[in-house]
Amino acid sequence: MRKESSFKYLGANITSNRNLKNEVKAQTTKASLISGYLRDVFWRNKYMSTRSKVRIYKTCVRPVMTYAIETRAENTVTKRLLRTTEMRALRSIAGYTLLDRKRNEEIRDICDIQDVVRWARKRRRAWRDHVDRMSDDRLAKIAKEEKPNTSRPPGRPPTRWYESWSSSSQQQLENH
Repeated sequence: MRKESSFKYLGANITSNRNLKNEVKAQTTKASLISGYLRDVFWRNKYMSTRSKVRIYKTCVRPVMTYAIETRAENTVTKRLLRTTEMRALRSIAGYTLLDRKRNEEIRDICDIQDVVRWARKRRRAWRDHVDRMSDDRLAKIAKEEKPNTSRPPGRPPTRWYESWSSSSQQQLENH
């Protein structure tokens, strides 16, 4: 068994085996900490509008949670981590707890904010379009268009980056 090598780059933990779950877990933990620090100062402040609180969330919490999301493939575990962390913050902003039995969609409507996974998918598509406009000698374009020439390890293959922005379920939702 090979030893996993890792290092921190710009706050993100880069590993040799590209463990997405651990990477997203670390980012959501940092975002939860920041949201927790803001809870007493902003989220529970009755004199601030929900709109102002959401703007603070979008500038202070969401960027930590979604750092480098444009270049990362999503799977069900990472989507669940992102959605759970976002909803924990939005419930606090809206002044509801899980015991209030408010649906996530209702809270998103109150806060007037898009689901973080859909928002990330739009960012990923914008990044793809940006890379497509690059010249053919740029490293990002080469990495996007090349296919690995090695055999894949046994087991279920990991989700590829290009598969995460062309979800068939998402396309069905957008067509309706």
